[in-house]
Amino acid sequence: MGMWSIGVGAVGAAAVALLLANTDMFLSKPRKAALEYLEDIDLKTLEKEPRTFKAKELWEKNGAVIMAVRRPGCFLCRAEAADLMSLKP
Repeated sequence: MGMWSIGVGAVGAAAVALLLANTDMFLSKPRKAALEYLEDIDLKTLEKEPRTFKAKELWEKNGAVIMAVRRPGCFLCRAEAADLMSLKP
């Protein structure tokens, strides 16, 4: 009985792991960022002498495409960012 119950527990744990890894049933639903929230974000340049400015400056004079990435190390996110970058004239 002992080995059988360990096997059933292992199969159950694997099934739960597969369910959690492949669905978003238990995750909170994403919310779209409002423009009021985005325009007040402080951004910093990556130059030798960094400059801090409000995100609103990006689209005050011209339009802007903004991509928010949750996991910057994700290869799919990097590929999507590269596709967006290729649109730049």
